[in-house]
Amino acid sequence: MKKTRNLFILHGLKEDVEQAFNEIQFKGLVVLKEKPITLTKINAVFAENKSVVCSNLSEELKSSLVGTSIYDIAVSNDNGSLQINPSQGNIASQFQSIAEQLCFCDIGDHKSNSSGMLGAPSVEDCFYCRYMAGKVPNDKRTLYRSKHFIVIPTIGQFTSGYLLIIPTKHVMSNAELSPNVLAEFESVLEDVLSLLQLTYHTNSFLIWENGSGSGGIGKAKDSIVHSHVHVAPSSLTVEDIKRISGFEFESLNLNSLFQHQTNSYLLLKSSHDKNWMINDNPHLYIPRQYVRQVLAEEHGIPNDSRELWNWRTSPFSEKMMYTCVEVSSAIRANWNILPDRIKERTKDYLSYS
Repeated sequence: MKKTRNLFILHGLKEDVEQAFNEIQFKGLVVLKEKPITLTKINAVFAENKSVVCSNLSEELKSSLVGTSIYDIAVSNDNGSLQINPSQGNIASQFQSIAEQLCFCDIGDHKSNSSGMLGAPSVEDCFYCRYMAGKVPNDKRTLYRSKHFIVIPTIGQFTSGYLLIIPTKHVMSNAELSPNVLAEFESVLEDVLSLLQLTYHTNSFLIWENGSGSGGIGKAKDSIVHSHVHVAPSSLTVEDIKRISGFEFESLNLNSLFQHQTNSYLLLKSSHDKNWMINDNPHLYIPRQYVRQVLAEEHGIPNDSRELWNWRTSPFSEKMMYTCVEVSSAIRANWNILPDRIKERTKDYLSYS
């Protein structure tokens, strides 16, 4: 799993280090420039699941950070593996490569919208909107369609039966949906769990949403900021996620989800949990694919540099389409016992599959 809560120490000429501090502004990092840097300050950053960037840290303090990954990075015009070369420009990009590719750390998106996306993401940038408009050639995987939602298997399908519930309206999170549409969402989720139980003969599933607050501003251009809820086979519960992550969650009734539109959030529930749980702490850094990383570990996906949990680099396209075959086969085999609502909402897929 990509790590957070690391310590990066920059070494070099004062003006070069200061320039690096000004450009290294990532959502999963805090730059500590003001002296003295204390263990209390560092732990306060770690409590937000972020990493620290600083300089001139005493050996005594370094030795007290037991269990913390510490990386010394030179800021100079020489060459080296853990080295930023100011003369080569784009210090932020150099640092990101070092952190993610060499140190295997998660530092998040750049705060300045370096992805090139300014303002709220548009429908033109949205893969799901283009897919639903029929503008993605040779991609027909809508297993289920209701008035306001579709259900498709997700790219990055490292385990069979991993589905997404997607609103047809371009919203950043389900918190923007009306009470009537949220009630429909609950019926869709009920149907999806029923179909997965029929297909995979298990009743253990994890359900979550990474809600994008404030219109999704600052997300990478290849992020999917159109709301989508993940449903995947898993024995994990919210208590397991809390224990693994150290994140705090509060109980939530979906009728009050509209109160959480401003901040990004992680909304969680398992098929064994009675209540939904949410964390929308604006100071906490939760990596976009955090739950996928935990889920991958549960399913025995190797935790190595291949990042098989990352849908951008490991699409598992064949497995995604095989999930379509498995679910549609189960629908056909159980057609006579399916509720009329499920029959009505899946008939379109069965007609062309």
